[in-house]
Amino acid sequence: MTEVHNKIIVVDDKDNEIGVMDMMEARAAGHIRRASRVFVFNQAGQILVQRRSAEVLHPCLLDQSVGGHVDEGETYLEAAVREMTEELGISDVPLDEIVTSYRTEFHFNGIYRTVVGDSAEFTYNKDEVDEVIWFDPDDLTAHMEQNPDEFTSSFPVVWRELRDKIIP
Repeated sequence: MTEVHNKIIVVDDKDNEIGVMDMMEARAAGHIRRASRVFVFNQAGQILVQRRSAEVLHPCLLDQSVGGHVDEGETYLEAAVREMTEELGISDVPLDEIVTSYRTEFHFNGIYRTVVGDSAEFTYNKDEVDEVIWFDPDDLTAHMEQNPDEFTSSFPVVWRELRDKIIP
C-alpha cells in the first residue's frame, strides 16, 4: 500500500479526544477514530461515487465521493476540505454540514454535502481513486442492494441511514 499515515485523532465512545496515533496502529487496536465524509452531487442530482485505488485500504471497492480520517489538530470540516483536494482536486466549494459526531462501528463522522457545477473538473488522485462514477440516488440504492460486495462496509450503512438528509 502506498498510503501515508499521519497521526489521527482517536476518541472515546462519546467522541471526546483521548489521543493521537498512527492510523494503522489505531485501526489494529480497534480504537474509535474520527473521519469526514463528503457526498458530491452534480446539478442533475446525481451523486459521485469513487472506486478506491488498488493501493489503499478497501482496494477497488465503491465508496462515498470523498472520505478520510481527521488528522491531529484538524476539525471534521478541515479534514473534509483537505480530503476534497487530495482525492478529487476540488477546492473552494461550499460544504453543507449534514451532521457531526455520527457514529458508525469504528468512527465518529462529520458528514458533508456539496453540489458542483456542470463545468467542474476533477483531477482525482490515482494513488487513492481508481475512477469516479455518477449515480442517480435511486440507482445507487438499488446497486448497493444488488451488489453489496462492491462497496466498502460503511458507505451503504451511512447512505441507508442518512440518504434523505444527504440528497439536496
